[in-house]
Amino acid sequence: MKQVLFVIAATGMTAGAFAQSNVTVYGSMDAGVAYVNNVGGKSVTRLDQGTMQPDRIGFRGTEDLGEGLKANYQLEAGFSTDTGASTNANRLFNRASTIGLSGSFGAVTLGNMPDIVFDYAGKLSNGFQLTNFYLFHPGNLDTLANTFQFNNAVRYTSPSFSGLTMSAMYGFGEVAGDNSKGRNISAGANYVQGPLRLVLAYSKQNDRVAGYAGTFLGSLGLGNGATVFNSLTTLATGAGYTIGDVRLNGLYTQNKIELPASSLTQKNVDLGASWHYNPANALNLGYTHSKLEGARYNQISVSNVYSLSKRTEVYAQAAYQRAGGTAHFAIQNNTGVSSSDSQWVTTVGMHHSF
Repeated sequence: MKQVLFVIAATGMTAGAFAQSNVTVYGSMDAGVAYVNNVGGKSVTRLDQGTMQPDRIGFRGTEDLGEGLKANYQLEAGFSTDTGASTNANRLFNRASTIGLSGSFGAVTLGNMPDIVFDYAGKLSNGFQLTNFYLFHPGNLDTLANTFQFNNAVRYTSPSFSGLTMSAMYGFGEVAGDNSKGRNISAGANYVQGPLRLVLAYSKQNDRVAGYAGTFLGSLGLGNGATVFNSLTTLATGAGYTIGDVRLNGLYTQNKIELPASSLTQKNVDLGASWHYNPANALNLGYTHSKLEGARYNQISVSNVYSLSKRTEVYAQAAYQRAGGTAHFAIQNNTGVSSSDSQWVTTVGMHHSF
């Protein structure tokens, strides 16, 4: 009889624990027909994915542990709608894989996650605010496109103090005998008060793979073909403000690359506006100026997003870039290198979130 009562009690406790938990499945799919007027001297028409928002599927959950304490987790994988392939064949949950605790003390999170520059400052960039992947800066050195998450990381985020939240993050390099090898550090502050948002963020990545930035530096004859940076340091600050149906954003980022034989500095400025001129339509306008040593890039963009429902949108967008100074070839994010100092890309597509 005691055994029966124990089983019943244990079952009841388990059911109660599950009742305090919740799991959310979410995701985004985006595809559009894009035309780029010049890639290596030739035009190309293609089906692009993740232009308005990155394609992804994720699982997010919390468990109420009582007295204000919660356990949290997130698993998020990126993929390509046009091919169905993972954006990183070596990692199932390549965008996020975290577990942590939150409460009155703030939140502690452990695992694989984006850095604080992306989390705080990236949301004020033209690429994010104006929903156009091509508007992220040449080479994506500041990782605003969320393509370089921190592995083996621990993050602390404070409670909100009258709208001010602060975060610090440390990614272990996990190399025996050298604590700095592969180490990542990030910190930032985010202030939100009514229609105003202000951010300040910092990140330093040691031994980061160059990735797409290697192609960008190669178009300038810089980097000597480096595939790994000794370090990459990013400082970002920005502001956002909403006035009625108009949302304004401004962002400045500075990136310093340390290479075996040299160092390079890139500076970027974003200015953008989104106007919801009626409940279903948003008109987005943006300007970006980027400078890397003597190379300069100026970009303008325009798009219109039409909401068919709360979850489904269709869009038309265009971006034009002109290179100057020591930059002889335009190169917008992920378009491919132009054979001239100018390049434009247009996309008509559809986005659905779930």
